[in-house]
This record gives sequence, C-alpha cells and structure tokens, in this order.
Amino acid sequence: GFGPSSATAIASGARCSNRCSAVTLPLVFNLQGLESCLQRRQPADPIVLLGDGTYALSQSDIECFVLREDAAARGITSNGKNIRGIDYAEFVELSTDHNPVVSWAD
Repeated sequence: GFGPSSATAIASGARCSNRCSAVTLPLVFNLQGLESCLQRRQPADPIVLLGDGTYALSQSDIECFVLREDAAARGITSNGKNIRGIDYAEFVELSTDHNPVVSWAD
C-alpha cells in the first residue's frame, strides 16, 4: 500500500500552514511529463502523480505523492518509503497550499 495519508503526514516540508508562494506543486500526468518535470523542478517542489503519471511508480524511486484512486484504477501498488498516497481532499489541500500549480503532460 501507500504511505500514511493524513494531512498532517503529508511531507513535513511540502505542506504549508498558509499558501506557499515560493513552492510550486508539479502535477505529473504521464511518464514523459515526469521526465520534463524532474529536469525543471526545484528540489523543494513536491510532485503529485495523477492519471497515467502513476505508472512512474514502477519505473522511478522519486519522492512523491500519488492519488491513490488513480493508482488503484491502473492496478498499481507501491511499498516505497518515499511515496505518500493521498485522496482527493488531500490533493485539493495541496493544490490550495501551493502557488503556482503546474501540470506536466508533455
């Protein structure tokens, strides 16, 4: 399964009490998007894998969040220590806590 899912467990540096004006939230929708994201993102930027981007879990050992529903729909599981499974409410919380939010689907 995926790591802890409570909002307080969402990566110590990735969650902000107020909007993070200097921390981007990259949303990765496919493997090509992940490659582009990894080349351009800042180390502090938390990555969220969505849709077909969840396939990256089988090919990469990155620290990231993954939308559990999208991974489950694709039959993907992970026991990685660097991966945090999130639900839609936690995804919305991450999205509102970070600015800007950037989509990667090259």
